[in-house]
Amino acid sequence: MIKDNYNLQYSPEKIKDQVERLGNEISVWAKSAYEATGQDVIGVPVLRGGIFFFSDVVRNITESIEIGPVRSWGYVKSENNVQENKVEINLFDLDVKGRCVLLIDDICDSGETLKALTKALLAEGARDVRSAVLIKRELEGVKTFDPNYVGFYYHGEEWFVGYGMEDKNRSSNLPGIYTIHQC
Repeated sequence: MIKDNYNLQYSPEKIKDQVERLGNEISVWAKSAYEATGQDVIGVPVLRGGIFFFSDVVRNITESIEIGPVRSWGYVKSENNVQENKVEINLFDLDVKGRCVLLIDDICDSGETLKALTKALLAEGARDVRSAVLIKRELEGVKTFDPNYVGFYYHGEEWFVGYGMEDKNRSSNLPGIYTIHQC
């Protein structure tokens, strides 16, 4: 059920269009990465929210992708829009030495999670680390991490819900993406 204070920002159709476009763009890189290394790109979903976007985008990549999940968190779980002071990472013994890695997450707010993961994967010996996000938040005068592949650029501070993003651990399974209007 869609709450009254949820405002549709990106419809399932708009999301699908961006996912297909990103899959095509990433396919070009994944092909050249395979040709250079002889190994598939490792696709890394940033769990939890990124799993919806990850699932859809990897099905739109024409090259084979090896899956290597990672768990990270940088938000207070019971609050919306409250970031932790640190990013915790669990690489689940992912062996990335000499490999090309694609980090896939639903949103890039400050980019601290993607920056920390990129640094950790490079320290583990990854050859190349790229990132794809469905939404890149851009705020006036705020410099953030720049993912390689972006579906939507969003200017504003509203909290998102749906398509993997949560409203206090709820409603992540909505097919569209909504902003939450604070009453």
